[in-house]
Amino acid sequence: MGTGLARAIGNEAIMTSVPPDLVRHVVEATAHRSACIADALSDLSTNALEQPSLLPDWTRLTIACHLRYGAQALIRMSQAAISGKPTAYYPDGREVQRPRTLAPAPGEEPHEVIVSLRSLCRELNEMWVALDTGSWDTDVIEPADQPDFGPVPLSTLPSLRLTEVEVHGSDLDLGLEDWSELFVSVALPTRLRRLNVRRTNHRQFDRDLQGTWLLAAVDGPTFAVSVQGDVVEAQPASPNAVADAVIEATSRDLLALLLGRPLHDEPRIRGNVQFGNAFHEAFPGP
Repeated sequence: MGTGLARAIGNEAIMTSVPPDLVRHVVEATAHRSACIADALSDLSTNALEQPSLLPDWTRLTIACHLRYGAQALIRMSQAAISGKPTAYYPDGREVQRPRTLAPAPGEEPHEVIVSLRSLCRELNEMWVALDTGSWDTDVIEPADQPDFGPVPLSTLPSLRLTEVEVHGSDLDLGLEDWSELFVSVALPTRLRRLNVRRTNHRQFDRDLQGTWLLAAVDGPTFAVSVQGDVVEAQPASPNAVADAVIEATSRDLLALLLGRPLHDEPRIRGNVQFGNAFHEAFPGP
């Protein structure tokens, strides 16, 4: 489960460089959200940390461990990219290493996890803030036998980290602010582009669902998502484009639909309502 940073962007070679001025805002938003998460977790008792989160099978402590490892991994990957060295999100392999990153180290107390999470988030932010504009175009290089990310520039990493802290911050169920407008504006088109290269991930989905959905943001653009056989196309579209079903919602709720997270309000579905309601069966989220 989880948003799964490495899983979420595997094979996503179509991701492009993020403009330098936008990177700066994303880094600032990531630092703010990370600090809010650390503050909220620091106020909890050990028992509260070990309570279930909104993410099935994950406690709040599981999320804290996951976010801590993500910061550590991105520090290492950013440093390696600047040095021109290959590195992987899970150097020991996802199947072997990932389970260890979801729990405290042997003998480590829950609140020690939160202290190290805060420290690593600060270290990551300080490193990214110190980078000059030209460094963001540097490619992240992976070992040939561990192509989790695909060829992406360093400038994509902050937006992917923002996804982690925004979404998992909500999963903690601690009353943190809802997703920021910046996150939604950056993540929604990115997630839609991802549909072009990845049918889904490890979750089961309904292969019999064929046709076109229009995802119409009431506060933004419209996108057409079409499935023909095993081919998926997601691209900007006119609100009047022909489709089997139209799903109208806010940009925030359309992103939640793509991420497999709860929507604030029920979407309005026009056309083939049954087909429209089945979107999550074709794309069950990350």
